Amino acid sequence: MAVADRKHRKAKKPAPQGGKRKIKTARAPVKPGMVSTLRKRLQLRQADFACLLPVSLRTLATLETGSAPTKGVARRLTELQRLTQALSEVIKQESLGAWLQTPNQAFDGLKPLEVIDRGESDRIWSMIYFLRSGMPS
Repeated sequence: MAVADRKHRKAKKPAPQGGKRKIKTARAPVKPGMVSTLRKRLQLRQADFACLLPVSLRTLATLETGSAPTKGVARRLTELQRLTQALSEVIKQESLGAWLQTPNQAFDGLKPLEVIDRGESDRIWSMIYFLRSGMPS
């Protein structure tokens, strides 16, 4: 294959008209009700849940109707689903919302919700590990 042919194959696509970039969405659409179900399972107000994603209240309302999220938001939703599932193994479901919003000495007096919002959910995963194993920290 000639060098010219290889260059031709790697040609870039033209920019979208109007100069606007398209926002990439997740490959698999969010199932209707999945976002609101997760929010209700965490017992969070829309404003608090929107901060965790992080999206605006308007975007959260759109997501709760089943609109496809951007890749970043879809990744964050997946992370929150996994974390919620793991927490439900060590904390009673009816106590989960209160636990998320109560300052905790294990997190230097921060609320677990604040720890997640700061991007430090690994601290919560560590706590889950110790609770599952029964080992003292």
